[in-house]
Amino acid sequence: MSAGNTPPQTLALTRSQEMIPLSEPRKARLAFVGCGGFTNASIFPCLPMVPRAEVVAVCDIIEEKAQAASRLFNACPVYTDMERMLDEIEVDGVFAIGPAPTQYEVAPRILKRGIPVYVEKPSANTSAEALEMVKVAEDAGTWGQVGFMKRFAPAYRLARSIMARPEFGQLNMVNCKFGQGPYPQIWGIDSAQRAFLIGQCCHLMDLIRHFGGDVATVQTICREAPQNPDDPHVSTRISYLTNVTFQSGAIGQLNLNCMEARHGFRDLDERLELVSMENIVTVHRMCHVTWRKSEDWDDTLPSSGWYSLDHDARGLGVWSAHVQIGYVGEVEHFALRCLGEVDKGVSGDLMDSVKSLQIGEAIYESAHNGGKVVEVKQGA
Repeated sequence: MSAGNTPPQTLALTRSQEMIPLSEPRKARLAFVGCGGFTNASIFPCLPMVPRAEVVAVCDIIEEKAQAASRLFNACPVYTDMERMLDEIEVDGVFAIGPAPTQYEVAPRILKRGIPVYVEKPSANTSAEALEMVKVAEDAGTWGQVGFMKRFAPAYRLARSIMARPEFGQLNMVNCKFGQGPYPQIWGIDSAQRAFLIGQCCHLMDLIRHFGGDVATVQTICREAPQNPDDPHVSTRISYLTNVTFQSGAIGQLNLNCMEARHGFRDLDERLELVSMENIVTVHRMCHVTWRKSEDWDDTLPSSGWYSLDHDARGLGVWSAHVQIGYVGEVEHFALRCLGEVDKGVSGDLMDSVKSLQIGEAIYESAHNGGKVVEVKQGA
């Protein structure tokens, strides 16, 4: 049978086989400045799980680090000069990751080009420096995202979802506890005690703001470990216990300490408690969510209590620490925002970093001045 006599249904099949597939959605062209230990451990592993992101260049002052990173991303171009990279490579956004003082030096140079930037928390060592970065971004008509990854952790997203339900009601209390082992004196900060608040606890300052809104006042007492010549980390052992008031009228407490464990970053314990009227939501170690509702979910045992709903991400399903801690979510959000497909959303931005640092500065001032009540600065 000739082609001209082909039955219609056969001809249709032939045409369908020749159809050109739809093009894939555009990927965000992203570059990295800083290819050190944190980037390799926490951010690079997320990229294969973010299909809308493409790494197009990497830069580090140590060329071997940049070359190693390039091998992870299709042998993308390697640079040791950031300005040259940004002159030669078209990008939608840049990850600028390093110690806070380095970010304070590098990120504004990227922002001044009108390019969105991602920096790790905190964006700088002080709220004043962090506020400078906010103003640079505003003047350049661009924005920055800060690595407050807890906002993207599934457990905390679930807790926020519960809070938004009408039956949860108005938030009355936010209690947060974080404990670990010794924390080093880093980034040229004048004391290990202050370094713990700036370098680590800024996460927890942001977390309570994420749930409770802006903090109005803090009142803190602290306990420093007595000197022990057998403990090389004794100067880094401190506990802060803080009473918090929120602008909303809610109250809360922060228990922040580096006394609980021998190993600095292995045995971390984190707990968030959200209390309304007759409702309590608890998130433990960023994976276990419990909701004790006002109403019992069964009336078989009316005189016996503690009825709660439970979600535990440590089940038998496929578990990824980078997803559970929130790294994948924040990287994906940065890529999509660079493409103009999402707005700030739940992400932490440069002003959130300012406010987190302002809470930490107020806690330090209160703790080391007799536990006085200190009003927290509000942004600019």
